[in-house]
Amino acid sequence: MYSQHSYTDNELFTLISEGDENAFEMLFNAYVPRVQPVILQIVKSESVVKDIVQDVFLRLWLNRVKLADIEQPKNYIFRIVYNQSFKYLQKLIVREKAASVFELEKSSVSMEHVLDMAEVRRMVETAIQALPPQSRQIYHMNRISGFKPQEISDELGISVQSVRNSLTRSGKTIREHLEKQGIVIPMVLLMLALQ
Repeated sequence: MYSQHSYTDNELFTLISEGDENAFEMLFNAYVPRVQPVILQIVKSESVVKDIVQDVFLRLWLNRVKLADIEQPKNYIFRIVYNQSFKYLQKLIVREKAASVFELEKSSVSMEHVLDMAEVRRMVETAIQALPPQSRQIYHMNRISGFKPQEISDELGISVQSVRNSLTRSGKTIREHLEKQGIVIPMVLLMLALQ
């Protein structure tokens, strides 16, 4: 086992990039007490902190081959912490919005009119498959794989505005396809249908 004080964060990152589990454990033990309060401050839920910590360090381990090239390990770790914490909040907001939409629908629509989500998923997939190839690729990268417009732009070599325009057109096309089938649901529920 290594002495905690004999390695800098950069050296630990290099060792971890080579698959050194002891170095990973040292980094984990050094950073968990530092990241937990930051996560708690963002998500305001102690029960979620442990899951986000695990996710942060799992991401570090899975992407370990890149770590040797990171010049500022502390900033890198905290960027992952912020990203994962805010991703959790975004999912929470989507769930809350969906729940409120379902509550409104429940109060005004009988149970026999509730949509079968499997059927909606099938219709959405049909609409996605009907998109032009590049639009379909952009839509999948963003909505299914979670890429941001800038990442898609970089990957495909097109402008960020072109990516945004394509996503807007695709969303409109999918909604129009569903409306032709007699289904009108908010985009947030379309996203849930794809998960």
